[in-house]
Amino acid sequence: MRTTKAARVIAVVALVGLVISLTAAWSRLDPPSPVPEREAGPPAVSTNVQAPRDLPPVAKPPWPSETRQSPSTGSPPVVGRDDAGLGAFAAQAPARPVRIRMASTRIDARVRPVGVASDGQMQLPPNPRVMGWYRYGPAPASGEGGSVVIAGHLDSNRFGLGPLVRLRDIELGESVQVAMSDGTMSTYTVERVQRFDRRGLPATLFSRTGPERLRIVTCGGAFDAEAGGYQQNLVVTAVPSGR
Repeated sequence: MRTTKAARVIAVVALVGLVISLTAAWSRLDPPSPVPEREAGPPAVSTNVQAPRDLPPVAKPPWPSETRQSPSTGSPPVVGRDDAGLGAFAAQAPARPVRIRMASTRIDARVRPVGVASDGQMQLPPNPRVMGWYRYGPAPASGEGGSVVIAGHLDSNRFGLGPLVRLRDIELGESVQVAMSDGTMSTYTVERVQRFDRRGLPATLFSRTGPERLRIVTCGGAFDAEAGGYQQNLVVTAVPSGR
């Protein structure tokens, strides 16, 4: 009785071992197909940011050639050695104004590009020692014509007086120099000095047509805190010198 029971146990163990061996062999003969990688979906694109309506088209920089053909017929092309880094195109970006100087009135201020504020007005740097260039309009000496608009605050509770407090002393015929980001200098001659009601600036101030002219704008007139500040704008118009 004991021998028969032992024999049954041995037979079961042997059968289990045989099944395990057959399963391993079968998996080697017919391995499961690999699971394909899941294709990444498209990135999410935000559509809730709207550019100003007068945003000009962005000019594409001239890309360097990928290859240059060897002069000998049938020779393999020579791989170009152009710099593919981000800094390779820095010099090709359109020049923009970075500083404005009027020696006669001792005005010397940095300039940075600005756009349109949420209230529809031209943005201005908060520091009156920094002026804003309206980047949706032409740049100095760009060949586009129209008004190059550079404006700034007269003063600030936080930063104090700015250099434009002396703009009221400028006279016709005086020189205005605008330094550009590419190292060049654009020079203008003052042709007109005008004062407008704060709510009465002419639409032609930002005109993109006609010959090039520089418009320098700041506050002016009496200061009335209850009425919202200065009640006028001072606009200096200058034309390119030597043209």
